[in-house]
Formats: sequence, C-alpha cells, structure tokens
Amino acid sequence: MKMSPVGIVVLVLAIALLVIGIIGYSAMRGQEEALMRRLAAEGISVQAEVIRREQNQNPDNPIRKQYWLVFRYLVNGTPYEYREMVSQAEFENTPEGTRLSLTYLPSDPLVVTRTQYLLPYKQ
Repeated sequence: MKMSPVGIVVLVLAIALLVIGIIGYSAMRGQEEALMRRLAAEGISVQAEVIRREQNQNPDNPIRKQYWLVFRYLVNGTPYEYREMVSQAEFENTPEGTRLSLTYLPSDPLVVTRTQYLLPYKQ
C-alpha cells in the first residue's frame, strides 16, 4: 500500500505529537511523584476540617458536574485552605465539619495533600 505525500506528513506529525505527549506526561508524572515522595519524607501532618462543599458545571463537559471539598487547617496558628476535586459519592458522603489528616511541607504550607494519599510513598 502506497501512501500519498500528504498522508506521510500527517502520519509523521501524528507520531511526533504522540511522542511529545508521552514525554510531557512522563515529565509531569515524575514531578508529581517527586513532590509526593518529598511530602512523605518531610511533611507534617495536621488535622483539617471540611468547611465548604462546592459543585459546578464541568467546563469540558457541561452535562457533568465537578465536586469540590474545601478544607481548613492551621500551621503555627495561621489558617490555610485546601480545595480538592472529589467524586460525587465522596462529596455526598462528606458533610461540612468532617475532620481528616492533611500533610504539608514545612517550607511551604500551601503544598499539601491528604495524608492517606502518601501511604504508597512511605518507606
């Protein structure tokens, strides 16, 4: 089967875009993994409280909603907030006032995640 020159160009561009996408995704995942390992090693756990529950239309798919929980936690008496997208089931089963553990970096208390998400990174 012989391809036209335009077909060859389109195929080469498609393969190039795929390779670039894979490299970009791998780099992004690598940075996320490094941050999670750092949080697991250096992070400080703190109790947080759900202070707000939010839902809005998904901008990528207006038929679906996005669900968010907003947590408040204190670091040396200073309040911080952490907003996380969650599933509809978690949203519906997590009322305001729910408490859970977050882990933050002491060098930057805005870098935070749920402590339970760090279990695979603990050694």
